[in-house]
Amino acid sequence: MEEKLDITREERDEYSLLKIDGRIDGSWSKHLDEYLDEMLNAGTYNVALDLGSVHYMSSMGIRVIMKYAKLYRQVNGGFGILSASKNVDDILEMAGLKTILQWQAKAAEAPAEEVTKTVESAGVSYTISSLPGSQPMQCRFTGDPAKIRNGGFTGDDCINLESGRKHYGIGLGAIGLDFEDCKNRFGEFIALGDAVACCPAGNAKSPDYMLKTGRLIPAVRLLYGVSFKGDFDKTVRFSPDRQNEPVRFSRLITELIRITGYERFAMVMLAETSGLVGLSINTPVAAGENRPLNPFMFPEVRENVNFTTGPEYKKMMTITVGIVSGAGDDFREFTRPLSPGSAVWQHFHTAVFSYHAFKKTNIDPDETISTLFEQEELLDVLHLINDTREFTGAGESDFKNGVCWIGHIQS
Repeated sequence: MEEKLDITREERDEYSLLKIDGRIDGSWSKHLDEYLDEMLNAGTYNVALDLGSVHYMSSMGIRVIMKYAKLYRQVNGGFGILSASKNVDDILEMAGLKTILQWQAKAAEAPAEEVTKTVESAGVSYTISSLPGSQPMQCRFTGDPAKIRNGGFTGDDCINLESGRKHYGIGLGAIGLDFEDCKNRFGEFIALGDAVACCPAGNAKSPDYMLKTGRLIPAVRLLYGVSFKGDFDKTVRFSPDRQNEPVRFSRLITELIRITGYERFAMVMLAETSGLVGLSINTPVAAGENRPLNPFMFPEVRENVNFTTGPEYKKMMTITVGIVSGAGDDFREFTRPLSPGSAVWQHFHTAVFSYHAFKKTNIDPDETISTLFEQEELLDVLHLINDTREFTGAGESDFKNGVCWIGHIQS
């Protein structure tokens, strides 16, 4: 009997059928794993397995099938074994997995958001939906960002910011006991509802996070930042018409302003990245002997700040949080122009995770965030920038296949 694994794909009306022939053992299970991973990443969310010609399956094979049964449930998809050989059927029966892994069609969708319109712009589809909500979005600015340049922060600048459901934020902070504990580690942070994540200053590049668990409330020691709390009133899903064509971040923000009609808004975005351009602080910002006079002075800035040398973290999953303002100067101490000469000002941080497929519809941001922290690796926290330096500039971040939750800032 030949030791191999052949996979044949057939498209049915409501699902994709994979006819598998051969052995699913420790070696060939990797081939099946890679095949299923490609299907899931490509957005195929209804897959049935025909194992009628599989004459042997080891525990490694069972593990792969169990892995994707779980992943497909998370994205509200359908996955399972439609038919199996007697040998495989007996193995599944003895393992107590026959019923669990039995083919089930895609679960019924929850009621969708009210779709108001879908627009096309330069090869990208934007679908905007209204969300019910009773708590208007409120934005809060804390601290003095200028102190990072003119003397450094002291213990009087440090406050404790607790996060929680419907509460998001960005700025400079650290996870720790108090100012003394954190003074050499303050760096970019991002508050994501029931989680906070930080990129500590230094060369280790080992991001840290705190996730709500029982009575443990995620919190960050904050020097300065922007936080917002309330209900999002719109979602905007975006997808390039051509799968491999990304959307530039400045273009995405410009389109969001146009199609929502909002000059000021807070945003949380879940999206796959085609490359990120950003920075993180690499030196102490607290007042003291170890602090440089101004971390952004040239040429010392090259040592004091970590810059992406080019678009990094391609094909990773990201959560991006921030604010946009195109209406006056009151936000500008905490924001920067979207691009040189732009009337739109913004401030965004991004948490980078290993790739994770997400549902195409009815995505809950808090549930998705918790899943990413529990199941994927947190790789980095970056302050997004638009690096337009001639010849040496890295450009800006690119995204694709994402969803934005948007809240109109009213106070």
